[in-house]
Amino acid sequence: MAFVTAALLAPCGVAPWRPLPSSGRRGANKGRSSRSAARPAVLRRAAEGDKALAAEQAAAAAPPAPAPVPADAPIKPAVGGKGLLAGGAVGLGVALFLAARLTVGGPSFAALEAGAVPLDAALSNGRPTVLEFYADWCEVCRELLPLTYEQQQAYRGQVNFVALNVENAKWAPELLEYGVKGIPEYVFLDANGKPVAAAVGKLPREVLVGNTAALAEGKPLPYARIQAAGASGLQRPEGAMAGPRQANPLDHS
Repeated sequence: MAFVTAALLAPCGVAPWRPLPSSGRRGANKGRSSRSAARPAVLRRAAEGDKALAAEQAAAAAPPAPAPVPADAPIKPAVGGKGLLAGGAVGLGVALFLAARLTVGGPSFAALEAGAVPLDAALSNGRPTVLEFYADWCEVCRELLPLTYEQQQAYRGQVNFVALNVENAKWAPELLEYGVKGIPEYVFLDANGKPVAAAVGKLPREVLVGNTAALAEGKPLPYARIQAAGASGLQRPEGAMAGPRQANPLDHS
């Protein structure tokens, strides 16, 4: 067959095809095999290089790791947003508590007057009575107000507490009847309305407490006549500070 093909192609000037020697074919196949075997290794090295580069970039972008804290280091309070918020809430709570104590924590003359018994009723209901002559501008009256209010509440229904504001002209006869010369003055009446004791000025606590308890129990009063320091006159001093004035203070009518 090879000779026939050579005979046909020779007149046309074409070199006849000659098969490669077996050794040449093996060399060509070997070159292709070595190139095919080398290609995956190159790809693997490229992939490994990309991974290493990506790892280096990620390490550079990451924030630095915090330094280790010693086991005996003191714990510091939080100062972030939540810490400031908690501190602000505590401060606000304390401020509100103090404001409430200043505005509604203590009694006022209005509260004392609201719990007072009208004088006519006190003299006719068969209970002993504590008469207090006072004025809202009287400093000692203000100092004794919490104690007076305390006793009024403690003996409600047993002892009448009557508060008479000396600035109300209506009580002028009572001022004369009980010989009131200064304020605050407390006059203690028995169940029949008879005066049994009086105390003027800045009373020690035991005087008002002891006499009121004795009235409630129907016993002799331990303090019959007390003249303490700090009593004010019946007239408002020049420049005296006072709360809102009433047209007829504690009228009881």
